[in-house]
Amino acid sequence: MFKLLANVDLVHVPYKGTAPAMIDLLGGQVHLVFDNIPGALAQFRPGKVKGYGVTSAARSPVVPEIPSLSEFLPGYDISSWTALVGPARIPPAVVERISFFSKQALEGADLKKRFFDRGARAWWTSPAELFAYRASEEKRLGDLIRRAKISID
Repeated sequence: MFKLLANVDLVHVPYKGTAPAMIDLLGGQVHLVFDNIPGALAQFRPGKVKGYGVTSAARSPVVPEIPSLSEFLPGYDISSWTALVGPARIPPAVVERISFFSKQALEGADLKKRFFDRGARAWWTSPAELFAYRASEEKRLGDLIRRAKISID
């Protein structure tokens, strides 16, 4: 998305995690790294790396001083998210119970603070909303993948 919207030529260098990518960034082997905020905070907070933009559509409340790339590249929006999933045939009553307790935990002040302190944001959504969100992201990013002519080797 960055290459397409910014009209720049970048070489993707795959890494097996944040640590080796940051080592190469700090050592000058690569010029930039796209990473999740929690992974970059350990280097960002002491000033070892500079944050130039967050990839979500809006600035992050965790690092509000870093602009969103959408401020410079309208339409830029890539966010990382995690979902609690299980086998497809879990009885609906069990799904409802898991969802209820997940909501209680994720909306609790203590867990929200723990997430925030580590550079993340806890949010809950219903199973139906999660399925709809996933489907919309698959379509949106699928369109991007086709435009960028990305393929799996």
